[in-house]
Amino acid sequence: MDPVEYERRRQFMESMKHMGRSEFIEIARILRRAGISMSENRSGLFFDLAKIPQEVFDEFLKFHDFVEQNNRELGKRDEIMTELKADGHTLE
Repeated sequence: MDPVEYERRRQFMESMKHMGRSEFIEIARILRRAGISMSENRSGLFFDLAKIPQEVFDEFLKFHDFVEQNNRELGKRDEIMTELKADGHTLE
């Protein structure tokens, strides 16, 4: 694995530390669909990220980008809702 790809995977691994349960469930689904072995316990989901085929890792990145985009949009929506409430609008 070249150094650039290693760094991409390391950064993804770091971002996984901030994922919620629903994101881990989707990661597990991606792994299962690809037939990649993993183990899971109370501490989390375990698999060898260095051995994941590139196309599966690309799916991880695509999913991660989707989650990040949704989080940004929800954050903007929350800001708008807060501003409207502060301006005295009733939200129903």
